[in-house]
Amino acid sequence: MPPRSARRAALTSALTMVVAGGLLPQAAFANGTPGGGGIVAPTAAPAPAAPASPTVSETQTVKLTRSQIKSVQRRAKVRADGALGARTRAALRRYQAKKRLARTGRPNLQTLRAMKLAFAEKIEKQLVARQRAPGARTVAGYAFPIRGRWSFGGSATGFGDRGGAHQGVDLLSACGTPVVAASSGSVKVKKRHGAAGNYVVITGTPSGEDQVYMHLQSASPLKVGDRVDAGSPVGSVGRTGNATACLLHFELWSAPGWYEGGEPRDPRRDLRSWGGAAAH
Repeated sequence: MPPRSARRAALTSALTMVVAGGLLPQAAFANGTPGGGGIVAPTAAPAPAAPASPTVSETQTVKLTRSQIKSVQRRAKVRADGALGARTRAALRRYQAKKRLARTGRPNLQTLRAMKLAFAEKIEKQLVARQRAPGARTVAGYAFPIRGRWSFGGSATGFGDRGGAHQGVDLLSACGTPVVAASSGSVKVKKRHGAAGNYVVITGTPSGEDQVYMHLQSASPLKVGDRVDAGSPVGSVGRTGNATACLLHFELWSAPGWYEGGEPRDPRRDLRSWGGAAAH
């Protein structure tokens, strides 16, 4: 058997030939040499992460041309006059109810897709492009309801959990963190409940849905009938009611509203589109 020094020389020579032939990158020797610390296996450079595609709210009211409004009216089986009047809004609510959509009574992506209108895709692209514009971080007219660090809750805190009894999502945050209105609207209800704790319901929002904010630390400074804008103070994160941690329980209810014939739906996608993608 050749002496150790000869074997080491032969191995080094063989590895050098492999490198020269392009079968092993020179970087493989960066952290070791044969017979020393060992060869570090080459690793592929991580692929650049694809930029996240902005998420648009499916129930956000969208602006339509007169011609597009007429197309919506035909699908909703109402006189096509190109105006979004009371009759058209009522017809839209009936259509949305029949299709089990959010009953906003206003045109939105969810409804346009259900109607299989060709311009739905174009409108979605316009909304996405608007969000990708410099400085655009959220859906126009909306704000994320917590002004501070937060995270989605764990098991049994999502929409539909607890056998369907959980009608919103829990957003964990430190008690005292400011809670703001997600959009414009007016205060419909301000009360305290044994399970919900201090809570507020905002109605008349751009999507036509009611927004519910529960477990506030103390009674909201708002009064029933007060008008709010996106980002207006509502209260602060708390653990009142049956909350076992500091959190905001947030719900979205379709028209005609919260416990008035409307239905709750999962707000998680909307929360992400309002700035929740960068959660901590």
